[in-house]
Amino acid sequence: FPVVPPDCPSHHRRMPRFSLGHLRRPFLLLLGLAAMAGLLAWLMGAFHARVPAGPPVQHEAQAPAGPRHLVQSVRTLRTETAVGTVRAVREALVASRILGRVKTLAITRAGQPVQQGELLAELDASDLQAAAQQARAALDAAKTRRDQTKLDFERSQTLAQQGIAAPAKLDADRAAFEAATAEVARAEQAVAGADSMLGFATITAPLGGIVVDKQVNQGDVVAPGQPICTIYDPTQLQLVATVREELAGKLRIGQAVEVTLEALGKSCQGVVAEIVPAAQAVSRAFEVKVTGPCQPGIVTGMFGRLHVPVGEVEELRVPRAAIASAGQLDFVHVVAADGAMVRRFVRLGRAAGDDVQVLSGLAAGETVLGNAVR
Repeated sequence: FPVVPPDCPSHHRRMPRFSLGHLRRPFLLLLGLAAMAGLLAWLMGAFHARVPAGPPVQHEAQAPAGPRHLVQSVRTLRTETAVGTVRAVREALVASRILGRVKTLAITRAGQPVQQGELLAELDASDLQAAAQQARAALDAAKTRRDQTKLDFERSQTLAQQGIAAPAKLDADRAAFEAATAEVARAEQAVAGADSMLGFATITAPLGGIVVDKQVNQGDVVAPGQPICTIYDPTQLQLVATVREELAGKLRIGQAVEVTLEALGKSCQGVVAEIVPAAQAVSRAFEVKVTGPCQPGIVTGMFGRLHVPVGEVEELRVPRAAIASAGQLDFVHVVAADGAMVRRFVRLGRAAGDDVQVLSGLAAGETVLGNAVR
């Protein structure tokens, strides 16, 4: 580089000097980019041997001794499901018919079993008892007046036959006796009404079953129509399902259908007891009620599925014992003709007794281990 003499103008002395330090930063940047590119290439396998294209190679092992199952195609009914809820056929909302304070409450908890006619609650009925006593006193007075007017009427009849009593007197006594008789009838009805009101103070179970919930406590003041508790009969339950209109046409009253209760993991047979003859305007679906034998553990409010038969279909089934699981994946062990065992992942469908439906992963004619190897 030229050296600026000391006697040169000042603007020549301010010219920038160039050195190798100016090349250091770009060189380091290029070196870093090259290192990153090499690392990415190594991660992508550019420096490793390529696996030739072809089907995956499975490591086969000899199948252990044990039962075998031949996968066969089974012809069965094809069904579509409709969701529903378990409800009671007989359910009663027990409420008060009068205004009163709860004097005695026999319901202690929800789930309490009760018998038909058993005492549930008793209201304070002191005012009703007084009204009943007044009605009986009025009845006794009316009977006394009736007996007196009857004697007067009979005496007037005797005197009239002898020509002593005037006809007007006889008519007046007859009218008094009839009025007294009517007053006795009215008093008897008043006594019956008072006794009926007094009976409302004692609340009993209208049916035998289980108490769903208790809605009052001892000492509360209840009004007419206020609920006390709800009781349902656990021996008579039904599945109320919402079925779309094209499936509802395939059902009829008395038809046997399959019902699945997922909470219990069981399937049972039911009978179509009722099809509500009116579709819901929004969903265009019908309400179908299915009854059947009640299994232990079923309570109202449980979720269930109604299987509506729509035709026949071929499906593959394997025993439940042949299915193994790894996380959320299900698989079986397929046994070849030479005894080699290969793991095969499958997609399962609905259960059918001790078997389960296989939607994909197996073909008819293959052999699987009857007891899965974990």
